[in-house]
Amino acid sequence: MISSSLSVSFGRVAALALLLGASACTSTDPIVGTVDPQLPASLSLQPIVSTGLSVPIYLTSPPGDSRLFVAEKGGQIRVVQNGTLLTTPFLDISSLVSTDGERGLLSVAFHPQYASNGYFYVYYTDMNGDIQIDRFTASSSTTNVASIGTRSAVLNIPHPGASNHNGGLAMFGPDGMLYLGTGDGGTGGANGQLLTTLLGKLLRIDVTNISNTPYVIPASNPYVTAPAGARGEIWASGVRNPWRYAFDTTAGLLYVADVGQDRREEINVVSATAAGVNYGWNTMEGSLCYGATTCTMTGLQLPVLEYDHTNNRCAIVGGFVYRGSAIPGLRGYYLYSDNCAGGLNSVRVTNGVAGGVEAWGIANSNTLSFGQDSNNEVYMLLADGTVSKIVAGN
Repeated sequence: MISSSLSVSFGRVAALALLLGASACTSTDPIVGTVDPQLPASLSLQPIVSTGLSVPIYLTSPPGDSRLFVAEKGGQIRVVQNGTLLTTPFLDISSLVSTDGERGLLSVAFHPQYASNGYFYVYYTDMNGDIQIDRFTASSSTTNVASIGTRSAVLNIPHPGASNHNGGLAMFGPDGMLYLGTGDGGTGGANGQLLTTLLGKLLRIDVTNISNTPYVIPASNPYVTAPAGARGEIWASGVRNPWRYAFDTTAGLLYVADVGQDRREEINVVSATAAGVNYGWNTMEGSLCYGATTCTMTGLQLPVLEYDHTNNRCAIVGGFVYRGSAIPGLRGYYLYSDNCAGGLNSVRVTNGVAGGVEAWGIANSNTLSFGQDSNNEVYMLLADGTVSKIVAGN
């Protein structure tokens, strides 16, 4: 069960101290400036599911669907309907999924035309530890149970050696393409800078205009024809472990929260149509040169916001730009957390500059992920198995 302290907001001034510590603020930490008067006085977490889930790792909804679909790391996708967690899983692929370390069932994405075709895509690590993307087909868009027998393999990405840095998010972009955020394979390697591998990348594939093939590579991808040997699926490079990213369709932006090595956690913001962006890893970690005192930064995308590992912070957990209707004052703010420190933070990015950073003082267990429903309301998924909706007030 969620403790009462989970839904208590301490206010923005106290919350900043909770996030940064009284003396921990550095030049790279978010600094609270003038408080935006449009923001609500406080935010809190409204429990949606308190018991019955095991390591809830992602939450989403098909377009126009009031149900919540929650992916569990162990290999099941569960349905929350009318506020109730259904007993029977929507899908159970636990027999296909490896779960050691950071491996597991990591996300699910419903096709934009799910109502008519029943397609949904699952991102997981298979029994070899490789990244696997599969398509499944629901018998109808209203069913609460889908069959593992409808599985169709889409893409396998070899991930030898390490169990960490698998990335984990499959998401349809505003252009209707399926995007996949892959980790660099672990061990701090240079895969992010190698265009010959799909590791350490943001991939973009077309699963709509297909005929007898799992996917096609969009002609507008940046490396379709050059350089020689480059993988055409690559949309962007130079990421370490982009656990979560998000499209803000209203502003036409892409937010990429990339988990750092030892020194920096970062948020990158670029145009959603910007092809061939290089986010810098492993030449850079955030705005710092990695493993060297100097480095060539030419052509590398620098983060709009970064923070260090003081105050128990260890790994950024990216969320969404809030575009719901329940909290009007929060619209346009990007929400994020940290896997170790927990908490809820928001930042507004305007013309590539981060400002109005707030730490909301929500005390919670380790944050695993955020989720978004079909009405653009945002949820937090926690290591204690709870799923809560972000709401205004105490």
